Amino acid sequence: MHKYHLNPVPSLRLNFHDLTAVRGIICAYITYTRRTSKPSRQRDEQLQVLESLHVRLASVPANVTDIAFLLSTVEVAGLDCAIAGFCAFIRCKVPPSQERDETLHEVERMREVLARMR
Repeated sequence: MHKYHLNPVPSLRLNFHDLTAVRGIICAYITYTRRTSKPSRQRDEQLQVLESLHVRLASVPANVTDIAFLLSTVEVAGLDCAIAGFCAFIRCKVPPSQERDETLHEVERMREVLARMR
């Protein structure tokens, strides 16, 4: 009997707070990128992927407290880039504090999860 090895579809477990944070990070990254980088095909494609992902995340009902959110590999890469950009921006613009560092730590843990999905 032949055994087929299927590639697992990447899924990101998100609770209500994670979902809210990811939507905010995506919005902030899209806005910042549009203001600071020159239009290019690559930039526009990445932003289109992130906008589509944001729409999907926004469609999750508000009463959902925990979800395994399926991601394409392109979405994983885009979200990773958005999180990295968000963290860099926060480090430059927000003065160090325990709250800032704890938030960055949690967001970077999510980025580590994304890295294992690649």
